[in-house]
Amino acid sequence: MKRIRLRELPNWPPAPGGAYAPGTEFPIGGEATATELVPAMGTSVTFRGTFRGAPHSYHFVAPNEKIAEKVHEVIGGNLGKTVSQLGDLEIEVEESAAKARKA
Repeated sequence: MKRIRLRELPNWPPAPGGAYAPGTEFPIGGEATATELVPAMGTSVTFRGTFRGAPHSYHFVAPNEKIAEKVHEVIGGNLGKTVSQLGDLEIEVEESAAKARKA
């Protein structure tokens, strides 16, 4: 097993999405604070955050279900942190998954 930071995963950080009111400011560089986690489905990890009072949704697609489960678990244990701070958190992955992300 190898430890990697979430920001080392392909597609991290996920971009903010959702419906927005006119004039909504978008978080840049992971500024939104993670506030809610949706149950994981397959390789998809969805969480919600807020930035300057506006809600934002984040949809991360992991390389496989094992990694999705670990990402889901670490985000769930760290609600209240910014998306940028979440990127600094570590998970354990199998060596083959860690090598595949470098390819």
